[in-house]
Amino acid sequence: MREPSFSPPPALNGLPAPIALELLAAVPRRASRRSFNGEPVPEGRLDALEQLATGWRPWAEARCSVVREAPQSLFMGIVGTYGGVAGAPSALAFVGTDDAAAAVGYTGEALVLRATALGLSTCWLAGVFSPQAARRLTPLASEERVFAVSALGFAVESTTAKERVLSASARSSRRRPLEDIAPGHGSWPAWARAAVETARLAPSAMNRLPWRFSYLDGDLVVTAEGAELPRAATRLDCGIAMFHAELGAYGEGVTGTWRWRPKPEVAVFTPGYV
Repeated sequence: MREPSFSPPPALNGLPAPIALELLAAVPRRASRRSFNGEPVPEGRLDALEQLATGWRPWAEARCSVVREAPQSLFMGIVGTYGGVAGAPSALAFVGTDDAAAAVGYTGEALVLRATALGLSTCWLAGVFSPQAARRLTPLASEERVFAVSALGFAVESTTAKERVLSASARSSRRRPLEDIAPGHGSWPAWARAAVETARLAPSAMNRLPWRFSYLDGDLVVTAEGAELPRAATRLDCGIAMFHAELGAYGEGVTGTWRWRPKPEVAVFTPGYV
């Protein structure tokens, strides 16, 4: 992924240019890790994440909470220890109202990429965490719930056998071809091609990549595809892909605005050419 060779737009949906470029550069470096060495995260890095979490709320109905000390019970869901997270000292909790799954994914991925840029490891967990433990770790308004969490800390130096098994089962090294998620992308403008290329690197439950992009009348349309699986939030994953797509467009000097759409569509991105 190339660095922009021009002066970037001043902000991406409220994110200052230096932060937006930092997150774009973090995209290819982000990888889900489940085995951590237990070393506490330095307060300064947690403070930097807290600053982004509290200072950047693109949608009022979605937010992220930094959990400085996360109990192991947080990473044990309805199927016990499946998911394999161990030794993570901290966490991120992704919170929103019931109809805000995509906004939660979009907002949360910015924090995950910021953590990556700060030299920390992460792992999105939407179906294999304890909602009861999560509710005790972050205050919730009556209409809010925790959609997902991420482990946060320093991963062990080498991937463990457990991580390799889980990665293989999720096919994380064999992502869908770009033509599958963005049919006809070869004829799209450069910013739209960069958007879907960056979205292809977004994490999703079981690496399903349950999003499809189309280019219609100058806009980029995101549609959810596939059946909703138990404990796997499709629209949450689509929101994560939306943030990646917007970063990719930003790298080509294009910013824009999102408009939510009813199912099966998720949102439409209208560019504002810079």
